[in-house]
Amino acid sequence: MKKAQIRLFESMAVLVVFLLLLGIGSVFYFKLQRASIEREIAKSENLYAMQLYQRALYLPELDCSFVSIQRDNCFDIVKLRFFSELLSREENRISYFDVFGFSKVRVRQVYPSELDWFILYSNIPETYQSKLSSRSSVLLFNASSGNYGFGVVEVDYYAE
Repeated sequence: MKKAQIRLFESMAVLVVFLLLLGIGSVFYFKLQRASIEREIAKSENLYAMQLYQRALYLPELDCSFVSIQRDNCFDIVKLRFFSELLSREENRISYFDVFGFSKVRVRQVYPSELDWFILYSNIPETYQSKLSSRSSVLLFNASSGNYGFGVVEVDYYAE
């Protein structure tokens, strides 16, 4: 009878050690998985922020086109002014939520004279976890005078 009890105790001890090692291994595995998932989320947020930035640079509503030839990274200032006023109203901004989501898109002329920011789109959530910003220089065409200027496009993406 004592021999059977000792073997039963040995079996239980091996089972406890095995379960303890399995528990420690699973905790370690899940921590690695969590870190991997967090990296993937950050990567996808950066990718989405870059997509928003590209959408802002190539808005057909603002492009400089001459006889159906479009210039890259060029905004028409007259179109920019009216588009900014149009999207300042809530009912018009809602239709661009699919394009820009929770972000803020601004354009400012810096040369030949500095102008205030044109806020193209602004939909900032009340709470957000991170903010990703992208900036680029653009060519600004003034159709009324036929002159060019330089500006800055800034896109801020708010990740929830």
